[in-house]
Amino acid sequence: MSKIRKEAEVYKGLPDKKLKKVIRQYKFLSMSNTEIFNFVFFLVIFAVPFLCVFGITLNTLFFMMLIHFVFYWEFLFKYKKFKLVSDEEKREVDEIVEILEGFLKENQNKKPLK
Repeated sequence: MSKIRKEAEVYKGLPDKKLKKVIRQYKFLSMSNTEIFNFVFFLVIFAVPFLCVFGITLNTLFFMMLIHFVFYWEFLFKYKKFKLVSDEEKREVDEIVEILEGFLKENQNKKPLK
């Protein structure tokens, strides 16, 4: 049994409500691989402390955006391929989501009609 299948099997016996919650969490992990999520996440993580320390002025906003663009976006993201969730992990998460959605459909089909 593959590593991905084993991880999905852990959640097989959960009730539908909890299984849906687990699926949402895995989908969020998958979404955190996108460029826009990484851009906004690191902008917020960088901007809040920066603006707390240096205050909010036009110069500090410009300087903060310049540092964020040059250091994070160009160097870490484009050159070093740094992401919160790597492409390989995203593929694994997507496979787990498919398996879990299959478990959810099985659970819903097994329920007796009221």
